[in-house]
Amino acid sequence: MDDVIIPVAFFLILAGAVVSVAYFQSQRNRERDRQYAEAMDHYREVVERARSEQESTRLQLVELGHRLKTVEGLLRSVD
Repeated sequence: MDDVIIPVAFFLILAGAVVSVAYFQSQRNRERDRQYAEAMDHYREVVERARSEQESTRLQLVELGHRLKTVEGLLRSVD
């Protein structure tokens, strides 16, 4: 019976070490994934803001194009 205790205790300690290392690695990976998700949310917000600003700039350019055509028409009519 004494011959069995030492190997069983060794494997129990080894299994506990493996489980604890795996647990802490999964916690670290979970934290990294959470930070990655937060960064992706921030990037998504920045992209949405840039898209809306780009749309407003495009609308301003279209309006300026129409105004320019109107001014061109006025200048041509003066000739």
